[in-house]
Amino acid sequence: MTHDPHPPLRYFLLMFMAATSLANGVLMVAFTEQWYLCIANPARAALYSEHFVTDVGTAYLTIGAALLWAALSLARALPLVVVALLFSALHAVHHVWEYGSFGVPTRSVLIELFGIWGPVAILGWLGLDLRRAEQAA
Repeated sequence: MTHDPHPPLRYFLLMFMAATSLANGVLMVAFTEQWYLCIANPARAALYSEHFVTDVGTAYLTIGAALLWAALSLARALPLVVVALLFSALHAVHHVWEYGSFGVPTRSVLIELFGIWGPVAILGWLGLDLRRAEQAA
């Protein structure tokens, strides 16, 4: 790969995903119970675990840092995006399991679409785009 900067759309999406992951992680760690009660299906409020939410929040902080690094370093972007995609895809698979076991785990289908499935789609596209660029170089 060259040391040229990312194309504008790829750079924007990497920065957007980094910012949203970092923001979500900060909210999960700093306002653990409030975050959970705002997101979780009310029927599942009793399942709150501060330790679990904090652990997932630190995972989001880690993914956000990786995506920020990917945005700033074209040469390292592909493996960093793949790691973020792996986390997001595994998170989505867990939600699929929850759909079958408990129903929708969040308050809204919109949270599922934009918070779970949107990142998988965007990161998947970014990974493919980076791979194509790597092969073309």
